[in-house]
Amino acid sequence: MHSALLDSPDTQVRYRVMTGEDDDPARRGSKKVVGRSEVSLYCKDAATIEKTVEALRLSDAELVKRPEAEKKYDWQCVFVQPQVGNADGAGHILFGVAWYDETFFTEKSQAYGNKMHQHMFGNLGVQEGDVEVTHWRALQAA
Repeated sequence: MHSALLDSPDTQVRYRVMTGEDDDPARRGSKKVVGRSEVSLYCKDAATIEKTVEALRLSDAELVKRPEAEKKYDWQCVFVQPQVGNADGAGHILFGVAWYDETFFTEKSQAYGNKMHQHMFGNLGVQEGDVEVTHWRALQAA
């Protein structure tokens, strides 16, 4: 289906660059999601996007190696959303974190603001003000 909307210079496009547990049922297995975090990282140029996606891939590879009992969270799909009209390749990296343990979620959901993460973001070229995180708790129906 072709649409004039898709040809518009204002149309925002997202590219999935990494599959996560939300698109791979085997990854989640029988674990129940107790919370979710939505993360947006603004990257000033294409090089920053590339470095950040590679860092997420490496982190994902390490996470997958953990024993099941230690998997208290997992990455969800990662998308790159280029900034419309930006010649430097700036844009956002968007992804989610699925949390499987309530206590771990409560303790760690703010970790993105700690010194280690701020240092890591800085090394990638992502500035402190360019990180947005929204957290959601999963509620069980009565």
